[in-house]
Amino acid sequence: MRKKISTIFFVLIAAAELQAQETQSQQTIQGFVYEVNTKGKKTPLVGAHVYCVKEKRGVLTDEEGAFELFLDHQQNHPICASFVGYLSDTIDFKKGQHVEFLLKPETLKEISLSGKRQKTNTKPLLTVKNIESITAGEIEKAACCNLSECFETTTSVDVGATDAITGTKQIQMLGLGGVYTQVLSENKPFLRGLLASYGLNYLPGSWIESIHIFKGAGSVVNGFESITGQINVEIIKPKTADKLFWNTYLNGFGVVENNFAISQDINDKWKTLLLGHYNYLGRVVDANKDGFVDNPGLNRVSFLSRTEYVGPKNRYALIGLRYIKESKQGGQVTGDDPNTPEFEISPPYLVEIDTEQAEANSKLGILFEKPGSGISLISSYRYNKQNIFFGESRYFGKQNSVYLNLIYKTLFGKAKHVFKSGASYYGDNYQEMLLLGQTEPGFYDRYDQTLGVFAEGELKIKEQFTSTFGMRADHSKQWGWWYSPRIHLRINPIETMAVRFSAGRAHRQANVFAENIAYFFSSRELVLHEEYKNLTAERAVNYGFNFIYNFSFLKRSTSFNIDLYKTNFEDQVVVDIDSPTQVNIYNLGGVSSSTSLQIDASIEPHRGIEIRLSQKWNDTKTFYSTRSELIQSPFIPKYRGLAQVSYSSWQDKWSVNVTIQNNGPSRVPTQGAGEDKVDGFWAPTFQRLDCQVTRRFQSFEYYLGVENLLNYMQPNPIRNIENPFGESFDASMIWAPVMGRIIYVGVRYRFNKK
Repeated sequence: MRKKISTIFFVLIAAAELQAQETQSQQTIQGFVYEVNTKGKKTPLVGAHVYCVKEKRGVLTDEEGAFELFLDHQQNHPICASFVGYLSDTIDFKKGQHVEFLLKPETLKEISLSGKRQKTNTKPLLTVKNIESITAGEIEKAACCNLSECFETTTSVDVGATDAITGTKQIQMLGLGGVYTQVLSENKPFLRGLLASYGLNYLPGSWIESIHIFKGAGSVVNGFESITGQINVEIIKPKTADKLFWNTYLNGFGVVENNFAISQDINDKWKTLLLGHYNYLGRVVDANKDGFVDNPGLNRVSFLSRTEYVGPKNRYALIGLRYIKESKQGGQVTGDDPNTPEFEISPPYLVEIDTEQAEANSKLGILFEKPGSGISLISSYRYNKQNIFFGESRYFGKQNSVYLNLIYKTLFGKAKHVFKSGASYYGDNYQEMLLLGQTEPGFYDRYDQTLGVFAEGELKIKEQFTSTFGMRADHSKQWGWWYSPRIHLRINPIETMAVRFSAGRAHRQANVFAENIAYFFSSRELVLHEEYKNLTAERAVNYGFNFIYNFSFLKRSTSFNIDLYKTNFEDQVVVDIDSPTQVNIYNLGGVSSSTSLQIDASIEPHRGIEIRLSQKWNDTKTFYSTRSELIQSPFIPKYRGLAQVSYSSWQDKWSVNVTIQNNGPSRVPTQGAGEDKVDGFWAPTFQRLDCQVTRRFQSFEYYLGVENLLNYMQPNPIRNIENPFGESFDASMIWAPVMGRIIYVGVRYRFNKK
């Protein structure tokens, strides 16, 4: 098998070399485009347009603000960089010159004339994939303490609680759970394996530089997963970090969080960055007075060390070390309270979650002399250990994972088409134990090895049409060969309009216990219809359409966007909770699909004011063998709407953000048994209102905000709380917030003097 893969890989590279014959007269211009705000802070601009005036050829910057512009002649060229809401800049490029554009926000006078403002949430017109980019400015509009909370101001990704005990949040995209979205950290696997349930909490929002949401089939370069799309998170890097950054957050329930970043230039080639995070809650929070802790006691510390090297002859390296240790305590409130004698149970139902994680990762790159050609190696090693005690039950999981991705890139043709090829390796060693009540413990070990090769070509016809064709072939030690073809098309009928189509197949390896641990915070019995080793690898086809149009309405900048995507599963591991006292797990025996339609509009009615409106509809159905019926999947809202009003004063001294969400009904399965049985129902529609005010000074920022201002909470989120060890106890049937109104304050400090 390895010989076959090696042969395919070298054939791909040989083919690329034959196609990539370039003349000696051509040259490559490489560089970066950064934003410089009023405080002198430098951050990458994603989706900025870099354009050669003489040859009428342009490119967009990537997630790091980097660009490569390929020209036909080796001579001096005027190069222009532009971005909506910023002053354009032009330089006269000379051969061998390092290019770095520093774009500044438009002044008050220019803003008054043009009506343009800096965008914190963008959807580029010229990218072949459907991308939504969220900058740090957008993240700071809300109390984004961790990655799961960074999507509160967008409709593309839904956020909700997993259970009524741990305070954990999960995401959904295109009408499916977050496990079907490939979540990456700088193109390395992040939310994978045992991290599926709690991993979103382990990346602090203050560490994030930007987030890029790719809808539909992702690039084959990043792996065989990505059933509904990709979310790639860019973390602050040494070259763009503040010399010193500090963020303190405190809310009304007593949660205290501190984040810091310290960067240092060792010399002109080496730069370092240390990121730290501490989160603490030492008091009992039972806002709904049901006798169970709503937000568990928490003690979490994490560090990330990053070292960046930019050397001669186009050598590059970025090396990172990360460590996390967390302890959570929750469950039933204990003590002698005469007002609640019915809740005095011995022993109480307690929950304790202990997590330890360590990771080492790197990105190494070399650019060749041939324009646009280079090779890079992305690698990571992760160790993760988790112990969860809940009532009389226990879950233990340990994971050791290795990831390698070797990527070769070159150009071919006069239009500078892009060709990528390479090979990847996933090695995952899982050891899990699940003990439910007084039953015998189950031990579930798995060792996955997946070796694959890929090739992807991007064809450009001027700037009006771009297509990407990709193919992966992966061999899994357990499941055999997987083939993942993918295609993306982009057409620009006019300069301000884009139409996109995409289709592709993806695969994933389900980790049914780690991904669904919340369902076991109940008295449900585990029923495996297949032997654990016989659970299938999941396979699905996703295809979709995107339309975006930017135009002027009443002389104001306006944008209109439509997304329509369909996902059809060919193989799936079904986690069936429709039996009120069981969690049934089995391979799909029928149809499973999801359709998602989203419509967005944004307008800037006045200088400094932006209004965003969005509405999404989901139709997700799965065939449940226990009922022999195709029915709506649980806990996925049929629709969700969002309206957001943002205001920024001149030079961003003041900013106000108000976001209201309208969450539609979702199906809640039958719960309990006997007299405590509650028949399945459709959860009612509810609204959530968040707002925040920020005041900025030269080095400080103060912010005050409220989450869930309307104080809406799910009634009776825990069933049969009087008897948590009985057959009807269930804390996992969650369809709305379990925490009420949260008032918070915070401060950010930045120091950038040399």
